[in-house]
Amino acid sequence: MNVAYVTPYYNGAVDGRYGRFLDWVHGLRDDPDPPFAFDVHPLTVSNPDQTLASAPHAIFGEGEELWGSKLNKLEHACNLPRLFRGLRSEYYDLVHVMIMDPIVFPTTILASGPTPVVVGPDVAGWSPVRDVPYWEETRRDRLENRAKYRLRRLLGSRERYDRAVAFSDHHRDILASFAIPQDLIDVLPAGVDPAFEPGEAALGSPPELLYVGDFSEHKGYRTFLRAVARLETDVGVRVVGAGDPDRDLIAHLGLTDVVTVEGFVPRADLPPLYRAADLYVMPSIDETAGGNTQIEALASGLPVVVTDAPGVDEYAPADAKVSFAPRTVDALVDALRSALADLPALTDSARAHADDFGPEAPINALASTYDRVVDGT
Repeated sequence: MNVAYVTPYYNGAVDGRYGRFLDWVHGLRDDPDPPFAFDVHPLTVSNPDQTLASAPHAIFGEGEELWGSKLNKLEHACNLPRLFRGLRSEYYDLVHVMIMDPIVFPTTILASGPTPVVVGPDVAGWSPVRDVPYWEETRRDRLENRAKYRLRRLLGSRERYDRAVAFSDHHRDILASFAIPQDLIDVLPAGVDPAFEPGEAALGSPPELLYVGDFSEHKGYRTFLRAVARLETDVGVRVVGAGDPDRDLIAHLGLTDVVTVEGFVPRADLPPLYRAADLYVMPSIDETAGGNTQIEALASGLPVVVTDAPGVDEYAPADAKVSFAPRTVDALVDALRSALADLPALTDSARAHADDFGPEAPINALASTYDRVVDGT
């Protein structure tokens, strides 16, 4: 089977917002006997490699330079004719487009002709299913989120695709809210690049808690800091992410000597930080895809403390986690105390399950989905 992947962004290294997708493609790339052949048709790229069907024009810059820039969409538009020609010039048994947007998705559908199409899993955004407080949602954000939701419903209702793939059960429900039929959605197992693997078995003294994510209320960053301040047990804390780490709050809580702020760290440099930690903490209020960082922590053999919330508490094995609800400081304090008291046993279990979170399981699941689509079953 020959598969064409269509993605707005591709990074030949272990990096990028599409981290989990890139990990699967890199797993295929490095597999001496992959279950199917493939090409990648990106609209922007960094660190190109041999998987690319053709290189983007890079008129306005490469992928990393354009990330978050208004020129990103212009670069996409300039590369649409190249994408169209590339999909038409090669025979593919199946086309897998990562997103459902008003630019890349329709172009892929038109170019694919009668070839079967799979969409996802990078189909996300606001949905009525995400019935949680959006702390940073201004009035303008609210209007924009609802407009994008209606557009996704319009695209999803057209059904010019054969199947969709999701990251989690919660994500499947979100896709269904975009008018993608539930019976067309496959939930893929969680898996990341093999670079995320366990380190030495020894626990730190004091144990180190790790937080990776933006420093927002949605992710629960300040809830985490306030909970750490109430622990009676000595711990070290390392926080990694973009944004304002609120050093004033850290000082006010008396955590200056406890918390190490790393700031933003490229994904390729994260594996050693996971291996050096003893417990991963993810107090998000919800997640579409479970939080890539949680999967990276589990692949690294770290036990986790996670919110019992949609899309968050779906991945960690029961004997390698402590979950808590509601998302309050009191509940998180209790969860951290419980995890620290049982840390050796939780760690043993997490390390025993670490291999479950490599790229093999999602790759095999994708192969199964592709077989069903091509066979029409």
